[in-house]
Amino acid sequence: MTITTPIRRRPLLAASAVLASPRAVHAQGAWPNRPITIVAPYPPGGTTDLSIRPIAEPLGRILGQPIVIENRPGAGGTIGAQHVAQARDGHTFLAFPTAVMVIAQHVMTLPFDPATAFVPVAMTSFAYGVVAANPSVPFRDVAGLIAHARANPGALRFGSAGNGTITQLSGELFADATGIRLEHVPYRGSAPSLVDLLGGRVQLLFDAVALPAVREGRAVAIATIAERRNPDLPDVPTLAEAGHPRALAVPWYGVMAPAGTSPQVVDRLASAIGEALALPSAAQGMALMGMAPTFERGEVFANRLVREREVYGALVRKLGVQPS
Repeated sequence: MTITTPIRRRPLLAASAVLASPRAVHAQGAWPNRPITIVAPYPPGGTTDLSIRPIAEPLGRILGQPIVIENRPGAGGTIGAQHVAQARDGHTFLAFPTAVMVIAQHVMTLPFDPATAFVPVAMTSFAYGVVAANPSVPFRDVAGLIAHARANPGALRFGSAGNGTITQLSGELFADATGIRLEHVPYRGSAPSLVDLLGGRVQLLFDAVALPAVREGRAVAIATIAERRNPDLPDVPTLAEAGHPRALAVPWYGVMAPAGTSPQVVDRLASAIGEALALPSAAQGMALMGMAPTFERGEVFANRLVREREVYGALVRKLGVQPS
């Protein structure tokens, strides 16, 4: 089956650029010499989109070229990722969530190997996830959620950003850790899953995308998915505080380059990302989705990817997570 997905290109700055081949760019050391495209492999408005959009304009100023955010959703983020893996123009990169680079390979067959098809550039942020519920549910805390699920096995449906995403794994892990049954409903990104939570077609999300709706009173925060409480929701306990430390899968976000990208390009882009993340506007823009700028690069970042692939692979096998 062929999946056709819309491509949305959003130029953030207006500028002209002289085009050159990647070989000329590397030979002359003139990178970047035209607009840079950063692909977000999920729809606009989700957490992956918000992990990169707040720094796109200052990043363009630092590098001297406009940044274009291109949304290529579908197949749990793999359509956009594959597009970047095949890019050879020296100016196309991937903004990704944990799922695409460390989880998806364990629950689906990918058209690329995350470990060899990309070069790590930098970590950009982590998210204060939230266990969010539609206000119609008859519970307001973790204990009530568990009691309701045990009394009504399979009646609670949770939405996710797609198969193989951390928003799926968070729900599966919570169900396993608490001994309850939840029905998984995958979507093509976090934003559409939120629409169905608010519409009552699913009752739960394990996703920071629900935080604006929580603040507006359109969704209920049951618990925070992080090692510490979200400063914007100081009264909402973490899952560990609610007695379930094993039910913790913290989402984070980063940027990758296609394999074969010049080390000099990777280094310059990483440095520019770090500079952009240090600006107050980065934290302000990410706070909407309960995200916080978190910079990591080089060997430290590469080692994180290797370590978490192993950790989540073991977890997926233990839970027996399968694509829905």
